[in-house]
Amino acid sequence: MKLFKGHHAELVNHIFQTLLVTYLVLLLIEQLWEGVVSVYLNLNYLLIAVIVAGIVDVFSEVPYKMHERVKTKNYWFVFALGILGFFIIKFKTSSLGWLSWVISLIAGVLIILLSMLVLEEEDERH
Repeated sequence: MKLFKGHHAELVNHIFQTLLVTYLVLLLIEQLWEGVVSVYLNLNYLLIAVIVAGIVDVFSEVPYKMHERVKTKNYWFVFALGILGFFIIKFKTSSLGWLSWVISLIAGVLIILLSMLVLEEEDERH
């Protein structure tokens, strides 16, 4: 059973993606600077909206689109996100001393490797 098809399904998919990215960015900001977002918005309500939109998106039939090949800039972007993840985790775990360096390094490498795995898998499909 598909709730939405065609253009409406694409709209639902776009809404879900927008809500998810917004939630993740606001959550990251709240983690880095506590109280900046939570003063104005309860992130739990936004999470509920993300979950509902995700469920509706799963039951929608989005038309198949041709995907582009993975480019070098995608790999540079993944590398930059891994470094950013390293610094964010290091910042949040700095009270652990030398262990924070180990945790941050492992997490940054995992971000890069898992993202590259997803990119390679996408590239093999197309």
